[in-house]
Amino acid sequence: MMRRMLNFLRSTSCRGIRMLWWAITQKADMPLQHGVLFIGYAEGALGLGQAFRANLDAAAHAKLPFAIYPFRAGIKTRMIGPYMPERYEFKHPYEVNCIEVACDQVPTVFRSLNPALLKHSYNILRPYWELPKAPRAWKPYLANIHEIWAPNEFIARAFAGIFDGPIVVMPPAIADTAGDYLGRAHYGMEENRFYFMFSFDYYSSPFRKNPLGVLDAFQRAFPNGTENAGLVIKSTGAPDHFPEVRAIIENAMRQDPRILMFDGNMSRNGMLGLIQASDAYVSLHRAEGFGLGMAEAMTFGRIVIATDFSGSTDFLSDDTGYPVPCQLRKIQPHEYPWSTGQVWAEPDVDAAAGIMRQVASDPLDGKARGRIACARVKQRYSTKSVGEAMKLRLETLFRKM
Repeated sequence: MMRRMLNFLRSTSCRGIRMLWWAITQKADMPLQHGVLFIGYAEGALGLGQAFRANLDAAAHAKLPFAIYPFRAGIKTRMIGPYMPERYEFKHPYEVNCIEVACDQVPTVFRSLNPALLKHSYNILRPYWELPKAPRAWKPYLANIHEIWAPNEFIARAFAGIFDGPIVVMPPAIADTAGDYLGRAHYGMEENRFYFMFSFDYYSSPFRKNPLGVLDAFQRAFPNGTENAGLVIKSTGAPDHFPEVRAIIENAMRQDPRILMFDGNMSRNGMLGLIQASDAYVSLHRAEGFGLGMAEAMTFGRIVIATDFSGSTDFLSDDTGYPVPCQLRKIQPHEYPWSTGQVWAEPDVDAAAGIMRQVASDPLDGKARGRIACARVKQRYSTKSVGEAMKLRLETLFRKM
């Protein structure tokens, strides 16, 4: 009789009765709270941290029942302080966990957190990855993951080869960029010069981000030093890991005062102000998981010129900017981790230089594309749109619990 009762409690679809089952059979475990526990870099000064915070804003906008676990492993030197600390939760498990870290950090999550927060919940991974295939070595990392929320089709295809569960394309939220920002004078930019901008993180690999490609394209486009154009390079991370890259950029600055570089952490308002102060954003990346800098530039209606490959192709087209043609090539062993047997793009620098000359001399077409880009990005990646998409998927999951 008791065995039949326990079997009924275990198999029923009623959430309340299942919680009673867990209370009986897992005496040390607490019942699951209704809602979502978002696990990620809430306090991190890195791209994944910014993406995570924007998704939290989307969850709040949709009035989802949720809490936050601020994951801090590996970012102690890159902290910016609490975000929505009133929602922090370290003890109580939730029905669903939404984990937003790189896939190779999933084992660290499961080692670091109290097992009670993970073992009975439905675990969703929201990963970013820049290459066409997720490495097969990651397949064991996904053993306790029930579903993947891929930011775009590129990443969905990459993980399809190593994950058998549901893969849902869930666009990432882009935080609202509206605001009052400091003007060009604050950044030492000349008022009437046409400025191209590029930003990158040394931790994200300059081989992948390719700042030297952007520098090369600018020098080819405006070789005389007298053209009314300028280049702004914003970097962060650890340049001492790649001293040769930093040295080339600094040498170019000494020879051409039109080239400006800002290195180190900058406040979000400072970064957005720099994007707004520029006329165009250039990214000659070899691969991107998403391309937040490009997307944020589009929210200001800025002209975007970027490699026609990987995650950014979801929002960059001939209608919204200037895709730069490229050829795929094998990745060299020293260029990127987990890249054995993989390929990425080599952008056509001459083509990029030609586009840069074109938009600097006659920006009207570029500005028209920028207006279209602004509307599309705000519609697809707003906190409202993403919050509604998350709510729809989560309500489907809650009904099954």
